[in-house]
Amino acid sequence: MNMRFVLGLILSIIVLGFSVPLATASTSLVVISPTQGEVFHYGQPLVVTFKYSPGATVAIYVLTPSGANIPVASGATNSSGYFSQEIWVWGTSSENSQVGAYTIEIEVNGGQAATSVTVYYKPYTATIKALVENEQGIPLQGATVSVYNVTSGLHELIATVTTNASGIATIQVIAFNFTENLEVVASYPGYVNASQTVSVVGNQTISLTFKLYPAIVTVLAVGELQNGKANAPLNPFGYTSLTGTEGDEITVLFAVEFAGMKVTNATVTASVATPSGVTTMTATPITSGPYAGYYNVTFMLPALNTTYLAFIDVNATYNGISGTLNVPMQAVVNYTAIFTSYVNILTKEIQSVNQTVYTLMNEIKSLNASISQLSTTLSSTTTEITTLENDIKTLESSVSSLNGTVSSLSSTVSSLSSEVNKLNSQVSSITPLVYGGLIAGIIGLIIAIVAIVLVYRKIS
Repeated sequence: MNMRFVLGLILSIIVLGFSVPLATASTSLVVISPTQGEVFHYGQPLVVTFKYSPGATVAIYVLTPSGANIPVASGATNSSGYFSQEIWVWGTSSENSQVGAYTIEIEVNGGQAATSVTVYYKPYTATIKALVENEQGIPLQGATVSVYNVTSGLHELIATVTTNASGIATIQVIAFNFTENLEVVASYPGYVNASQTVSVVGNQTISLTFKLYPAIVTVLAVGELQNGKANAPLNPFGYTSLTGTEGDEITVLFAVEFAGMKVTNATVTASVATPSGVTTMTATPITSGPYAGYYNVTFMLPALNTTYLAFIDVNATYNGISGTLNVPMQAVVNYTAIFTSYVNILTKEIQSVNQTVYTLMNEIKSLNASISQLSTTLSSTTTEITTLENDIKTLESSVSSLNGTVSSLSSTVSSLSSEVNKLNSQVSSITPLVYGGLIAGIIGLIIAIVAIVLVYRKIS
């Protein structure tokens, strides 16, 4: 510390903080600005203006709150005895950014006159009130609230406070007349940190609410699709049970949350247990569409034609922490499918019957053709029979005529027999030769008669 500063400091103590001009017998030093006790904020200029005798040499020093004595200006008063110079702009360097009292020492003519003015640098104050609650809205006492300056890429811790019984932490930070970005972080053991970024300018009060969630993984069944159509619409709170139709394709949607926030990079596996067995699969995340951000598993419910319970077990792992979920699914009988199956069977049977009927109709057509042919044959046969009957009648008439002839011949034979007998008696009286001739004639006659009878029988 040089002699000029010591002299100036002694003089400032003598005047007890007032700007008292010290002068020679004919001249006094009058400070115009700044005024004693004046308060400055960020961005305001510090201008020192005073009056003394013309042409006097000037030296100005500033004693900072940290105790540093800094020479800030030199020169001379003008022809009117005035001196005015901007020393700095508050908050633009480490020397003028310290909060507190600054003493400005003014010397003229190597200490011929000196005075001091004390001013104060007080940036604005921003108040942050942070309420910290758990996931159920209950205030957390003893939570830590930290404030970081993150302006222009910084990440500088500037304050840390714990919450009171009401879960509130009140933090006052230095602010300026330009925008600063502050990150406020709330933390509590067993919970995941929460943060918010706010912008502050000058004096203002900002109220924030933080909801902290336990550091656990939660799995929720939030929806169900059946054959690609929504069977259970999206429910962010999750379903405790689901219903599906057996024989259908079931897709179950899951939300995986860590500390109350949905995550999409967890490892998720699922198993589905039915009376037919257990199926294990890996749940895949959906990346687009109305269900983006959810996980899904797809499986078939066995068609057992009876109601039963299926159980879906899900395990999700995120950041080394696992969470599980068990959801029962009531499988109901697919009566529509059964009815459709029966209809299909009946349809096939009807088609088979139709084919049989078609075959029978073709056979009937063939039989009808055969019957028609037989009818033609029968008609022809009937005609032939009629002809034969007529022939028979003719033959019967001929036979009757022959019978008459035979009867006549029989009478003739009888008559001839009588004649033979008569002749026999006469034969005895004729010679043997004559007798023999007569016998031969009679035999020939008999043969002729027999021949006629045989012809008649053959005709009949």
